[in-house]
Amino acid sequence: MSEFRSKRPFRGNQDKQSFKQPKPQIQTTTLWDFPSQHYGDSEQGDGEYAGVTPSYVIWNLLQRYTKPGQKILDPMCGSGTTLDVSKDLGRVGMGFDIAPSRPDVKKADARSLPVKSGEVDFVFVDPPYSTHIKYSGDAKCIGELDARAGGYYEAMEKVIAELYRVLKDGGYLALYIQDSFAKGKPFAPLGFELFLRLSYLLEPVDIVCVTRHNKKLKRNHWHTSAIEGNYFLRGFNYLFVFRKNAAADAARLKHDQSGALSFYFRQVASGKPGTVVTPQILAEAIESDREHLDKKLVRKEGKRNFKQNLKDNPKENPKDNLKNRPRKDPRR
Repeated sequence: MSEFRSKRPFRGNQDKQSFKQPKPQIQTTTLWDFPSQHYGDSEQGDGEYAGVTPSYVIWNLLQRYTKPGQKILDPMCGSGTTLDVSKDLGRVGMGFDIAPSRPDVKKADARSLPVKSGEVDFVFVDPPYSTHIKYSGDAKCIGELDARAGGYYEAMEKVIAELYRVLKDGGYLALYIQDSFAKGKPFAPLGFELFLRLSYLLEPVDIVCVTRHNKKLKRNHWHTSAIEGNYFLRGFNYLFVFRKNAAADAARLKHDQSGALSFYFRQVASGKPGTVVTPQILAEAIESDREHLDKKLVRKEGKRNFKQNLKDNPKENPKDNLKNRPRKDPRR
């Protein structure tokens, strides 16, 4: 996770303590688990950094979806784990954060990056999980926005749009996220919400679940409280993998138009600007206005089918027929 300034100064790879952790291995299923935070004989990123991303996750992603020499972007770079793994694998790392924790992480807001359009080959982003951790305290920090109160999803939509801009066609993007739960508050399915927003611009590749090994999960009283209060502790993170495939519009539209739900969501969202359209709000809107929404969907589908038919059969275009029909001789 990013946007948090570590209290421990950056010492550089040469000063890092020697670890002897197991070497990383390529994961072959969609359930990932790792023996430690770091791999090999050195530390990637800062193990004391709040919400630090497991370096095994980034290592696996870069091995699968990138090649040596390619540019890797982390717009919420935190303690620099992505930069260290990129260097280990011979990639060119680019790290930004609203509160940089080390010299090679540059200061920038993920919603407006100093990066050229189509410049990077791969993006890894581990955003704040709503307000679970106290970050820099900067008012611009997305970690200051509660997903239940509004503003968080809107900010992340701007981040997603910016990452789409800087990513090359054919490049990959991976988002590492955890749902948000707090006692006495509504459950916030950050994973589902962000996956939906990503799928509007990018082509889904796969979904991975990564087992969490948070130190707090080892506290017995946490588990006792979960049983007593009848709730669950967060045991995994989502890892969403997407691909930018602007050339394959048909594939993207097929995903977007495979069902009515995405259309319903956009209609409800456009009618409630500034409101976080939760599953409950969406369900209530569909139930109360289903007939109207269905009529709009039918009209939209009719127009789309008509345009597609004209494109596939240009000779059947009625306007073209009128233009090309033989004119009558006025002398007859």
